Amino acid sequence: MASVQSPPNIGGFTAGLINSPNFDGKGKRQVRSVKDAGQAMNLIRYLIQANRQRMIINSRIMAKYNAEKPYDQTTLEQEGLGWRSNFTTKPLPSMIEKVSPRFVDAINGMKYLTNATLPPAFDGATVKTESFRSGITKLIRRRKGWVNLLDDISQDNALFGFTVVGWLDKYLWFPRHFKQDDIFMTTGTRQQPSGTQIVVLRELFLPHELFEFVEDREAADTAGWNVPNVLTAVNEASPAQLRVNYGGSPEIWYQNMWRELNVGASFMDGARVIVCYSLLAREVDGKVSHYRLAGDRLDEIYTMEDKFDNMDEALAYFTFQKGNSTMLGSKGIGREIYEMAGMVDRCRNEIADRLILSGKTMIQGDLKHLNRFKMSVVGAAVLIGQGWNVLEQKFDGNVEAFMKFDAYMSLLVDQLIGAVSPPRPEGGEAFRSPAAWQLLASREEEGRDARISRFLRFFTDMIGTMTKRICDRETLEDDAKEFQKDMLKVMSREELEELAKQPVAETVRDLTPTQRQLVVQIATEKRGNPLYNQRQLEEEDLAARVGSDFAKKVLLPEDDPTEKAEQQRLQQMELNMLTNGQPVPVSPRDNHRIHLEMLMPVTEKMGSALAAGQADTASFEAVVAHINEHYNRALSQGVKKEELARIADFLKKAMPMIEQLKALDAKAQEVAQAGQTIDQEGQLGGPLSVMHMSAQDAAHQHLAGLAAPPAAV
Repeated sequence: MASVQSPPNIGGFTAGLINSPNFDGKGKRQVRSVKDAGQAMNLIRYLIQANRQRMIINSRIMAKYNAEKPYDQTTLEQEGLGWRSNFTTKPLPSMIEKVSPRFVDAINGMKYLTNATLPPAFDGATVKTESFRSGITKLIRRRKGWVNLLDDISQDNALFGFTVVGWLDKYLWFPRHFKQDDIFMTTGTRQQPSGTQIVVLRELFLPHELFEFVEDREAADTAGWNVPNVLTAVNEASPAQLRVNYGGSPEIWYQNMWRELNVGASFMDGARVIVCYSLLAREVDGKVSHYRLAGDRLDEIYTMEDKFDNMDEALAYFTFQKGNSTMLGSKGIGREIYEMAGMVDRCRNEIADRLILSGKTMIQGDLKHLNRFKMSVVGAAVLIGQGWNVLEQKFDGNVEAFMKFDAYMSLLVDQLIGAVSPPRPEGGEAFRSPAAWQLLASREEEGRDARISRFLRFFTDMIGTMTKRICDRETLEDDAKEFQKDMLKVMSREELEELAKQPVAETVRDLTPTQRQLVVQIATEKRGNPLYNQRQLEEEDLAARVGSDFAKKVLLPEDDPTEKAEQQRLQQMELNMLTNGQPVPVSPRDNHRIHLEMLMPVTEKMGSALAAGQADTASFEAVVAHINEHYNRALSQGVKKEELARIADFLKKAMPMIEQLKALDAKAQEVAQAGQTIDQEGQLGGPLSVMHMSAQDAAHQHLAGLAAPPAAV
């Protein structure tokens, strides 16, 4: 194919490749980005050619990853160096295996794959949110191919620097990963799908797989498939004995394929795969049109204009580096250390050669007679023929310098990829100290976390698209339909759609292993602290250690009868001291609601007794103070004020009334003492005696408002 001159590129939009919208006087688009399948074919061929150099570089990286030898053996033989070692120690694969699993481990270490949260305005938001997160996570992790998808994304992202997953079917939720040689982009394509103008993705289909798309002809026509062209592509790729003569009608082809084409036929001798190219082009209004062409001729087999509302619905990107903020500008480990990996291999081969030669004796003679050289060993003596001189000099391997160089190169590679490996003692005294090692490890750990955080940001975009498709009413996948059915048992359709729209970017912080350890630590530290909701702490502790399902199974309910009986018994013992006017402290571990439920009826009786003059103010004051402390502790531990509104109203009236009662009691006491003095002087029935009786009556009347406090919380 002839070389193609790249057109100018501005911000990821390639001028000259797509059409101008050519707005009319009313601002309406008159021309689409890609007007027809012919232009789509030209775009695909251009992008394949434009990406050719990148593909060549990637092939060299892949060869090194597949344990390519450091030297060409034929060249060594021609140069008379066939004796040299020529093996690989696989430096590039070993480095990739240090990085790629980190991304997978970060995903597997998450409690939930989504952090979507139902707003508090919905009833039961917490329970419904938990059910949604758990259901989505289980559905995705149970899906066949999920593990392979993660492995493929992580490896391509680390090795080449970027990768792409896509949903080319509008009604399927599980994405497909496209490898490096299946991705064709323009220079300047941004690192987010929303900044992409056009992209081409290559797909491979077996004959029976492509035929399944048009098996229902009526539905296929409606969906945008060009059925005759599909049948032609399938026919040409089928085994020779199943092909239909080209002179036959498409209807005959279709009937024969429907009857004879199956999985076995796709693997018969002579069957070929069908190469298809999908072109996604963004229109001026943001919608995305999809063109699919197949075969060497790039025949149109599918066209659907405005298929997706935006590019984010069809694609998700992953990049290893920020670079210059473009997809092609992100370099992976393969590009970063390709030359260094070759150097490490050559250095290690040199070490092997020098160790083999080290200590060997040198013999000088005529090379023409080399084929007649003979050596015999007799006892402790070695006998050689005439014409050969044994030299005193022996080969000195001198491998120490090369071993130091190998260690230095390995250290450089580790630093480039951010691996945490024990420092080499050859680096000096600083590398021998534990403090220096901890500092180095912490710095490398920071770099590793930064790359993982970057990966997780792209990962959450992919999960967000998957979540929306799982909750789509029109989904065609049975597991998604079953998930929706289960969710609708605990929430409404409106709530399910609201959760599906929620962003999942918080997944980066959602209970990763480090976050779970922090939750456990805080729960342990704050246990017994009255400022924290103790039951909620227990739930979070168990959920972080094992899981929310386990916490629900083992944690006693809030109204557990055992706890209620124990708390009631404790309050009954406390009442004996309170009625004697002795204050009793409140424990942070008390169930304050149960204590208040028992105290309020007792307070009602005491108020009635006070009104009748059968109880004293000191006992009533001790009980009210105890109620007040339970009330404050309950609020600090998360009990809502609305649930304790009656208690608050009672305390608001009782506290000032107690002060009045205490003042009246003091005044009545003074009157009583004065009356007693007058009686002793023989003046019974005087005015002071009348004042004493009036003060007592007034005190009792002040209790009228407290005679009937609320009996229940």
